[in-house]
Amino acid sequence: MSENIRKLNKFGNHLADEARKISLYYFKKKIKIVSKQDEYFDPVTIADISIQKKLHKLIEKNYPRHSMIGEEESNIKDSEYEWCIDPIDGTKSFIQGVPLWGTLISLSKSNKIILGIADIPALDERYIGYENIAYKIINKKRSLLGVRKKIDLKNSILNSTSPYVFANKSDQKKFERVAKIVKSTRLGGDCYSYCLLADGHVDLVIESGLKSYDIRALVPIIKNSGGIIKSWEGKNVNDGGRVIAATNKKLFLETQKILLKK
Repeated sequence: MSENIRKLNKFGNHLADEARKISLYYFKKKIKIVSKQDEYFDPVTIADISIQKKLHKLIEKNYPRHSMIGEEESNIKDSEYEWCIDPIDGTKSFIQGVPLWGTLISLSKSNKIILGIADIPALDERYIGYENIAYKIINKKRSLLGVRKKIDLKNSILNSTSPYVFANKSDQKKFERVAKIVKSTRLGGDCYSYCLLADGHVDLVIESGLKSYDIRALVPIIKNSGGIIKSWEGKNVNDGGRVIAATNKKLFLETQKILLKK
C-alpha cells in the first residue's frame, strides 16, 4: 500500500499543478460569473468548470476504473477508489480577488479517505495528508504540519467561512454561542482555515451545510497533523454536513457540548 499511495500522491499533486495553471490564469481577470441557484448567489466561473473538466480527463486517462465526484461534474463508477474534487473551494473569494480560495483533491478507498490535497495557488502553498503524514509545501520547501495542542475554548482562535452560509438560522445562533466564548473569531477563510489549523495558527473551525467535496481533502490533513475533525454529532464528515475541526479532543468536546445544547 505504501508504494501505491506514494504513486497516487504524486498523481494527485500533478492534478493540483494542472488545476493551479488554470485557476491562476483566470484569477483577478474579468470573467463571466453565473449563479447556479436562483434563490441565492452560488457563483460558478469558467475557472471552476475548466479545472473540473481537466482533472476528470486526467483521471479518466490514468485511472479509468476510478469513480469521480466533483462540485461541477461527476462520473460515478462501481469502484473501490473514488476521487472527490472541488475545483475552486471559495469561488466567492476567487471572484473578489481574495487569495484564500483553493483546489481540494481527495481519494477514498472503500469509503476511507486515503489522500487529501489542499492547494492554495494564490499563496503558493500546498497542504497534503496521507497514511500518517501531513505536510506543507511552500516555496518548494516541505515541512511537517502540527496543531497547537494545549488550548482550551476560552483561549482558542476560531475560524469559519461565514455563519451566514450555514445550513440554517439555528446553526448560525449555535455558532454565535461559541464565538462569544473564544478569544478571537475570524471569518472568510474557506478551506484555508483548516490548513491554518493543521499548521498551528488556528485552533477551531466550525461550519455547517458543507458538501463532500468541501471537506474530504481536509480530513487526512487535520487528522495527521494531530487534530480532530468530526461532525457536530461526533461522526465522520465524508459526506459533509456540520463540521467541527479542533486541535485536541478536549476542545472538540467543549465545543460540541455548546453546539448541541438545546
